[in-house]
Amino acid sequence: MRTPRPHFDAARLIDQVVDYAIIALDGSGTIESWNSGAERLKGYSADEAIGRSFSMFYSEEDRRAGLPLALLEEARLKGRVESRGWRVRKDGTRFWGDVVITALHDDFGMVSGFAKVTRDLTGEHELQESLAHSEERFRFLVSQVKDYAIIALDLSGTIESWNAGAHSLKGYSADEAIGRSFSMFYSETDRRAGLPLRLLDEARTAGSVEHTGWRIRKDGSRFWGDVVITALHDDIGQLTGFAKVTRDLTERKELEEAQASFLGTLAHDFRGPITAVKGFAELLRDAPQDKREDFLQHIETNADRLLKMMMDLVNYSTAHGVGATNRTETFDLAALARETVATMPVDLDLPRVAVPQGQTLVTANKSALERVLVNLVSNALKYSDNGPVAVDVVRAGDLIRLSVSDQGRGVAADDLDRIFNEFERGAMATEDGGTGLGLSSVKRLVEGQGGSVYITSLVGQGTTVTVELPQTSGFASF
Repeated sequence: MRTPRPHFDAARLIDQVVDYAIIALDGSGTIESWNSGAERLKGYSADEAIGRSFSMFYSEEDRRAGLPLALLEEARLKGRVESRGWRVRKDGTRFWGDVVITALHDDFGMVSGFAKVTRDLTGEHELQESLAHSEERFRFLVSQVKDYAIIALDLSGTIESWNAGAHSLKGYSADEAIGRSFSMFYSETDRRAGLPLRLLDEARTAGSVEHTGWRIRKDGSRFWGDVVITALHDDIGQLTGFAKVTRDLTERKELEEAQASFLGTLAHDFRGPITAVKGFAELLRDAPQDKREDFLQHIETNADRLLKMMMDLVNYSTAHGVGATNRTETFDLAALARETVATMPVDLDLPRVAVPQGQTLVTANKSALERVLVNLVSNALKYSDNGPVAVDVVRAGDLIRLSVSDQGRGVAADDLDRIFNEFERGAMATEDGGTGLGLSSVKRLVEGQGGSVYITSLVGQGTTVTVELPQTSGFASF
């Protein structure tokens, strides 16, 4: 004997669903049924809800805009309608509801009412809102970063986004860059060699790639860029494009090259006098008496060259390090000139130097200006061929002017524009040794205090180096 199947009670099943609010509406939107899920979600009991309009779940703004009736009309015409938005509970709190309204028909096909099913998606909506807010903040952050060029590329390398750092570094505005290939930042040689596309292929295969090299700005100038290209994927792992981040390392590149040049120059310049000292010292050991004085003179001359080179290095180091103290004081620059000359090594023939008299006050870094004086006076004595040297300090309007003049061999006209560059010694001075750092150190020390330095010279007549300082100088850190 077969066991009879239980009677299926749809109303009882719907009533026990608690995760969905399932209600029936008549043709005008009046509530006719109310399940447990509706009570749980919206806070009304069945007695409180049945017989009232379903528009009570909508905000005042939505009701004034006619949204509830518009949804019923759309469901009547199309058979169903889905809508998401804020809905209102009995206690006035809001929830983000996903609502599906389905038209119900009688046996003659006429709309007899509606079924309304509501899900609470508040948690999901808040997560999406949070993610959207985070993405917006991130996009804003990226767009404002100025120290890094951060751009997005599509699969072919076409630029899709452009931040402030990219504008600052590369010179293009967003309108000028977006839609163009990122290969425009590479030199013609790199493009012909296929470097841009090769980097994309490496990022596609390995996930990311880093490359350092010369890149091109809008104005045609170059910068040394460190580039990292990262492949971007969607949720299912499909490649969607690339992120490209570029740093400007031009200063670091130039510093590395300067250091290499510095070390090479030092090795070359120091090798000569050291080799000479060593060689003449060996000759002196077994030399006859009439040759000893000559060999000793050669040793002393090369030792003096080494001493001058060492002093140049001291000045160079001071020029690069003294600014870190940022210490200024008010003092008499004319008195400093007198004291500095008086305490310089006696073998420099100091009686040839005429020093300024009187008093000229300046507020500056005293240690830096002392190094400037030592360097300029030493140079003038060295290249003046026993002629007079004059140190002068005067006030010129809002400036204090310090000058050191000689009547020596002078500086060739072709050398005047580059004589303050590091390692430049000029054609008239190459035979005297030195590192070529002295005048570059003077320039750095003076400009660090907001001043300037320039040189005037005629070959065979002499040279004047002039330093101009504001009466109150703030030493700049390098």
